[in-house]
Amino acid sequence: MKAINILSLVQAFNSLNKNNYMNFSAHHGIGIKDDEVVDLTQLVTALNHIGSVSVFDSFYVGYKIPQIGKEFDLLRIGKNYAVNIELKRNSSEEKILKQLRRNYYYLGSIGKPVYCFCFIAGTGNTYYYNDKHEIRLVNLADLHTVLEKQIDLYFADIDNFFDPSNYLVSPFNSTERFVLGQYFLTHQQEEIRLELINIAGDESKPRFISITGSAGTGKTLLVYDFVKEMVLSRKKVLVIHCGKLNSGHYILNSKYNWGIASAKNCLSYILSSYSVIVIDEAQRIYPNQLEKIVGAVQSSSGMCVLSYDKAQTLSSWEERRNIDDYVQKIVTLKKYELTDKIRTNKALSSFIKALFNRGYNSPKIDSENVILNYFNNIESAKSFLMHLRNQSWTVLRFTPSRYTSSYHDNYSDPLNPNSHEVIGQEFDNVAVVIDSLFSYDINGDLIYAGGSYYHPVKMLFQNITRTRKKLNIVIVQNEHILDRCMSVLSG
Repeated sequence: MKAINILSLVQAFNSLNKNNYMNFSAHHGIGIKDDEVVDLTQLVTALNHIGSVSVFDSFYVGYKIPQIGKEFDLLRIGKNYAVNIELKRNSSEEKILKQLRRNYYYLGSIGKPVYCFCFIAGTGNTYYYNDKHEIRLVNLADLHTVLEKQIDLYFADIDNFFDPSNYLVSPFNSTERFVLGQYFLTHQQEEIRLELINIAGDESKPRFISITGSAGTGKTLLVYDFVKEMVLSRKKVLVIHCGKLNSGHYILNSKYNWGIASAKNCLSYILSSYSVIVIDEAQRIYPNQLEKIVGAVQSSSGMCVLSYDKAQTLSSWEERRNIDDYVQKIVTLKKYELTDKIRTNKALSSFIKALFNRGYNSPKIDSENVILNYFNNIESAKSFLMHLRNQSWTVLRFTPSRYTSSYHDNYSDPLNPNSHEVIGQEFDNVAVVIDSLFSYDINGDLIYAGGSYYHPVKMLFQNITRTRKKLNIVIVQNEHILDRCMSVLSG
């Protein structure tokens, strides 16, 4: 996206033919709608009557934070502070406050003071969000003064100011921030959340809801945010986690009196006594457990939320259970699907697709977030992995069998968390190993030649998709995989 003079933008909109204007706005990466440019025209005209034309320069129009998708109508960043202006035809003060509070939160990470305004074209009113987290009416001249005093305006890549991982709060890895509400949901998450709350209020009948989505779409944050609301509403809630409980679970249980149980113990609870039962990572639950939960919810007119990604199984028998098929047969099921990835950036997502399928024709990916290392022996790789752990990388290993040994045990360190221990979690910097037994089948799909109790390809996918920022791939004695990785990455 390029910065633009907004006086130039509105004059182009009002004088160029449609095709030329569309090309002009596309050249600058402008994404706001025509009716918003009409409102912008009114703002620019009013500011132009006040004074200096310098206040129009260097705006980013319709900027969206990568991955998060948070959009700002007008954003201008100077050396001394940042200015955000939202455009509305008409709006209530409640909605204005909500939006400016959200904008202030997202802009707080750029390390500068922030001024947030909202211009109402229908009335000509201007609102300012102050340091007491309130909005108040101000004169348009006040906005003009703030813009006029901004110095050393920024022209380069605005993405440099925004690190998406600053906004990705995990209930497990950022538990205190989660409990304090130091996060925002995406628009799609918020819509589903409100519907879940409304559904929870109707206790006249059993209610079943599925929330699906691929890795990184924000299922866990959404369902745990909903649970937090239910707990605050004094409803009796049981969360069933289909994996090993992590430190975040224990904090929520012990410090905040949540009710979170591992799936293996869920049938020891009186299920019919709960108003709401949430099953997280439901693709891993046993059919007999799910059958009893469904029966208990039906008998008590309770509510059951099943959150899962059917692709995130870790063994062949979990895959064969096909829990998704069982869930879809629940007669009264209401379905929601999260579609926007918010944890993994687009370049990293494309790389992961290309790694797991050689037939995926991805354009060359210029990703500084993927680091490749190659070793021709296991001992060197183990030493390097230990070094990475000491450098604050989260080194993830495959889950070992309880009964037999596997090839990947040779380079696994018990001090590193395994695939089952990190279900639902996320980390800034993740390191994984791809050993010599990985290859591609005739269809281009990644396969594993060695015997293993759990599925190595699925565990690799689970481990890789835990990363929010950087991925360090440690390749051991496997030139074919190294070649595939290098063919996808540019530079």
